[in-house]
Amino acid sequence: MGAMQDDALAELKEWVQYEPDDAGRLSACLPVIEPELARIIDRFYDEVQRHPGSRDVLTGPEQVERLKKTLRQWLYEVFRGPHDEAYAERRRAIGHRHVKVGLPNRYMVTAMHVIETEVGRLLRARCDDPFPAIDSLHRVLCIDLALMSGTYVSSHGRLQLDTLHELLVEHLRVAVLLVDENGVVRSATRPSAQLVAGAEVTGRPWQEALPPGLLEASALDTQVERALAHHREVTLPRVDVGGDAEGRSFRVYVVPLRHELATFLIQIEELTDAVDMESRLRRSEALAQLGALSAAVAHELRNPLAGISGALQVITRTMDAESSQHRILMKVESEVRRLNSLVTDLLAFARPGSAALQKVDLAYICSEVVELVQSDHKAVTVRIQGTGSAQADPNLLRQILHNLVRNAVDAVDGKGEVLVSVADATLSVSDSGPGVPPEKREEIFEPFVTTKTRGTGLGLAISQRSAEAMNGSLRIVEGPLRGACFELRLMP
Repeated sequence: MGAMQDDALAELKEWVQYEPDDAGRLSACLPVIEPELARIIDRFYDEVQRHPGSRDVLTGPEQVERLKKTLRQWLYEVFRGPHDEAYAERRRAIGHRHVKVGLPNRYMVTAMHVIETEVGRLLRARCDDPFPAIDSLHRVLCIDLALMSGTYVSSHGRLQLDTLHELLVEHLRVAVLLVDENGVVRSATRPSAQLVAGAEVTGRPWQEALPPGLLEASALDTQVERALAHHREVTLPRVDVGGDAEGRSFRVYVVPLRHELATFLIQIEELTDAVDMESRLRRSEALAQLGALSAAVAHELRNPLAGISGALQVITRTMDAESSQHRILMKVESEVRRLNSLVTDLLAFARPGSAALQKVDLAYICSEVVELVQSDHKAVTVRIQGTGSAQADPNLLRQILHNLVRNAVDAVDGKGEVLVSVADATLSVSDSGPGVPPEKREEIFEPFVTTKTRGTGLGLAISQRSAEAMNGSLRIVEGPLRGACFELRLMP
């Protein structure tokens, strides 16, 4: 590298026809120039500050005074020399510094023009034969400008590339942690902070920069040791953290590095949304098949059930209401009605209605449903708290609420409390009953799954499909009462 720079300097001197006598002429001019250096430097900065763009670079008088000292040192070197490789390296450093502080390249050109003009005017006024010295000054300033501009352009290009690289890294959707030999995160992409709820991860042990549970679920300490021992990338295609509705899924890579500042990197890609979408797709396909089967079964049952119900009504009219046969047939009719209700649920499940969304008052619809349900369960306390609105289909919303409130009332077994909480785009129904067993929470929304002794197991499945039809969601969460709590989220 040094030899290449020596060659570049020699080539520059050849191009501008620099000779050893040039250094001697400039050195001889210094006694004439030195008393006027302060005026020349002031003249330069007066010219610079005349331009509006200088305000973006020059922050105040203190900075200008510091720059004047730097310019004075530079001028002394121009006249004193020697114009060797060390001199050239200092000129290249000036180009780097100009890029670092954001000084546009035109200021270097302006400096050369002002210096050459002022010094030339001074030499012509004070010297008998000024032109050889003026020519020498021109050659040295050409070398200076070539050296400073060259490094300015290369440094500016690298800076732009670095800025583009930082922009790319900053907006990567995956989290990348660069970890040093002490296990400390030296650098990280922006999504890395999202893994630990917005906390800064740089400067912390890499284990603290991971989501709770990921370290244990992936045995990542062991995976890092294995990657470093064999100097081979380790890939964990999917790591599931947490098993309930709040669970998250990740893909993790551990990549050993050969760098003095980083021993390895950990790349973490969140798969939660993708896993959820895949699960929804599979569930949708399964529900579509189950819906088709349910529709077929419902159609096959509905007509016979209607016939049986009609026959029972005809027969029981001719019988003594107190007879044992009448009581038996009434029980049969009750079971027929239950089966007919099941058929109705099957058809509702098989053919979910489309949603006609509009702005609705959630508290008002809740009060309608609660009044209807509580009329049959006066011993149960049902409270509504909060207000809010959402984009929803009023009919589908009433069906969901009716099912949730009815389930809550049934859960408290005639004595207890049901709370309907309302907020914008959200409502929840909680009860003081026994709650949903943990082992049932994953499957509570599946068709034909129920915690009731005589339930059809379709109510929550239908409600969830209705919620999704309104671009919403229905899930079981922790509630304010000791029993179950179902939360419905809708579009605002």
